Amino acid sequence: MSKVSICIPAYNNGTGVKRLLESIKNQTYKDYEVILTDDSTTDDVKKAVDESGVVVNYTKNETRDGSTANWNKAIDKASGEYIKIMHHDDWFTDSDSLARMVRLLDENPEAILAFSGTMQVGTEDTYSRHIKKEDAKLIREDWRNLYLGNTIGAPSSVIHRKTDKRYDTNLKWLVDSEFYLQLLEGNKPFAYTEEPLISIGVGDDQITNSCINDSEVNIREYKYVYNKHNLIGIDVYKDKLETILLSYDAMLSDLKETDISKISFTKKKLNKLCRKIRYKLHAV
Repeated sequence: MSKVSICIPAYNNGTGVKRLLESIKNQTYKDYEVILTDDSTTDDVKKAVDESGVVVNYTKNETRDGSTANWNKAIDKASGEYIKIMHHDDWFTDSDSLARMVRLLDENPEAILAFSGTMQVGTEDTYSRHIKKEDAKLIREDWRNLYLGNTIGAPSSVIHRKTDKRYDTNLKWLVDSEFYLQLLEGNKPFAYTEEPLISIGVGDDQITNSCINDSEVNIREYKYVYNKHNLIGIDVYKDKLETILLSYDAMLSDLKETDISKISFTKKKLNKLCRKIRYKLHAV
């Protein structure tokens, strides 16, 4: 049995899969298996796998599972002690990236997960990103502070120990940070490095870009995670939820299943409207 299971949930991105498999083939660390679950509507991913020269446990879904369910299917097939999910548009930055990620868990046996910095690679711009020390401190103090913002990063930047936890198929925008909340529940330890061991392909067609401005998705998912992780009654998380609801012009009916005061929310909404009107008047 391999120590690391590299899990690749793929969808209609043969070019990305080819680049990722090439980066896997170049890794100095070799104690791994590669699992790829293909949710594609074309044969491009299968062709990339066949031509890669990498041994891949390949599964083509008979019917589309959808994004999150396909992530879980790959993890379900994993036999390794460590799970390393890699999305089809991401890849290992250097030949020793996997070795260094494995070392983070090996050298921190109490850590449930480890993560690294990333290189954000777009068509016109490339830059590095990593968690700030003060944000890492916040998560160590209380894992629920991840509700305030996903400071860990994309799933490809994470390696974790084998677990029965899975990505929540009710989510698509907060799905990664909610999974980290599950793993770290009870303030379980984690390890990290600022080194950009993973390169993240940034493009306009990513799910992230379709969700960030979607008011229905943001309102529903922030409420869902708020309740799932029992954040009701904790002011800092209630303030975060209220800010989200105000930002996306939520209705009073959206306050259902929250502990946010309708009176307070209405006042803040009116204040926001007044500021908008004043701004428009000054702009005339």
